[in-house]
Amino acid sequence: MPVKPSGNEEDFIRRQEAELLAKRRKAADAKRAAQEREETKQLHWMRCPKCGEALQEERYHGVAVDRCAACKGIWFDAGEAEGLLDKAPGAMERFFGDMLKGLGGSPKKK
Repeated sequence: MPVKPSGNEEDFIRRQEAELLAKRRKAADAKRAAQEREETKQLHWMRCPKCGEALQEERYHGVAVDRCAACKGIWFDAGEAEGLLDKAPGAMERFFGDMLKGLGGSPKKK
């Protein structure tokens, strides 16, 4: 005659299966979220947040900026603008003056 598992054994097995299922779901959700982040990154990588056109990286006084050729927007990545604060006095004025010259404009004369 077969031995019937006790209620405690059945509960234990159900808990084990539920934990395994929960762990697999969590892993699948994490993988899906990572794929979605990567797809979003590829879709928006080096695109202008204003008009969606391609951005070109330019350097002025050792600071990189991303410039949109279509709308002429200028974008800083995290930490790039703060890098100007470490420069010598007057460097920020020269930086923005040179950047304006690159846009076809000129800084105002004093």
